[in-house]
Amino acid sequence: MSLTSLVGPFGSGLITALGHTFSVRVIGQQRQDRARETNGQVIFAFWHEGLAIATYVFRDQGIRVLVSQHRDGEYISRTIEHMGYTTIRGSTTRGGAKALFQMAAAGARGEDLGITVDGPRGPRHQVQSGVLAIARRSGLPILPFAVACTRKKVLSSWDRFIVPMPFASVAVAFGESMTVPKDCMESDMDRLKVILEKRLLLAGEEAESTLEP
Repeated sequence: MSLTSLVGPFGSGLITALGHTFSVRVIGQQRQDRARETNGQVIFAFWHEGLAIATYVFRDQGIRVLVSQHRDGEYISRTIEHMGYTTIRGSTTRGGAKALFQMAAAGARGEDLGITVDGPRGPRHQVQSGVLAIARRSGLPILPFAVACTRKKVLSSWDRFIVPMPFASVAVAFGESMTVPKDCMESDMDRLKVILEKRLLLAGEEAESTLEP
């Protein structure tokens, strides 16, 4: 058995064991409920920094996630598939167009989708166009959310990746959802990116404020 094949069971077991020590609060559940009123499914959109926490909180829900074709994407894919996710490999830099079509098709046939909107290589907290293209083609609303936690290590990586510590208090805050009309012009995409960025940042502020003493 190769070391790579051990990544999935080990990584998923570690995240699950760690997550079981968390105290998790969800803020804005009514926003998710509203987003699901039209056709039931959503595109979960979040910053790359919150991947570890989000992987635990949304486990075993059958969400289809876009994961990069880089080497670290292989480790992520193997780990989260052991936690009830399905994956499509691709990003804005490698295998992008095909992956976006596959994600949109999965959403159109009734699957929830998940995407780190500033990944896989950044810039941090800047929405890439992929999530908007998927939303336009699939017809699903984009549901932004952000995470925060009290006990954590923040890595010095481009995304300032959050590594939660045992017994952390974790907050997940949903922002207001948004739709991308099928007839939306490319010239409107930059405006929608800014709107989504603002909603993600507001969700982050709400998550952080929830954990303040």
